[in-house]
Amino acid sequence: MADEGLSGLHNEILELLRSHPHGLTIYEIREKFPNDPGIQQHLDRRVRDLRRYYDVPLEKGGKYVFKGRKKKQPEDSGAINAKMRAAVLNIAHGRCQMCGRTVVDDGIKLQADHKVPKTWGGPTTLENLWALCQLCNGGKRDFFASFDEKEMQKVVQLESVHARLAEMLHLRNGQPIPSWILEFVANVNDFQEDWHRRLRELRSIGIDYVYKRTRLPSGKVETTYALTKWKALPANHQAIIKQNERKGKRP
Repeated sequence: MADEGLSGLHNEILELLRSHPHGLTIYEIREKFPNDPGIQQHLDRRVRDLRRYYDVPLEKGGKYVFKGRKKKQPEDSGAINAKMRAAVLNIAHGRCQMCGRTVVDDGIKLQADHKVPKTWGGPTTLENLWALCQLCNGGKRDFFASFDEKEMQKVVQLESVHARLAEMLHLRNGQPIPSWILEFVANVNDFQEDWHRRLRELRSIGIDYVYKRTRLPSGKVETTYALTKWKALPANHQAIIKQNERKGKRP
């Protein structure tokens, strides 16, 4: 059965994943197509295309693992069922994944919630859920309410991680953004082994920012970033970044 929107290249990637049962990282997949910059530029998107039809989860170590064709799934309502909530709380080990306070030491109650909000296009999957205390969850919702939902839907759909990070900084127009929001915007479409590096690479194409570290009452240090210099990203920004790296202009 043909899958609408999938090309011969999609099938090549699919066969590659099938032949590596333990999975491949996006970097390992890239190595199979070293001489085609067009493929390299849009590879993340093509892997996402496959995931519409096939069960290819992103597992530990950032590896995409092929597990077969997807069964038809009901529309994502955003509801977090009991099994998924239990899994999220188990991963958190009794600690708020934003502020670091714990159930045992601080008497907090944890809630399972979406990292990327459902209204921004975030899926109800284990990878997009985390455990937050009531205070952080309320603060997160208030913070997200300051963003335009339609603008954020566009941000999370951007192909390039550099574009997502740049637009996120630009939307706040010099106002500080917590590192956790930049992290999951960076990772919303594809796993980024070092999203901080992708952020630093923006400086090589004319975008700059400052960061500040603040110790929270819980003892955890929170880092925020604020835009100081803006420049619209050129269409070939990824190629420019790589060229700058070859010239020794390290981020």
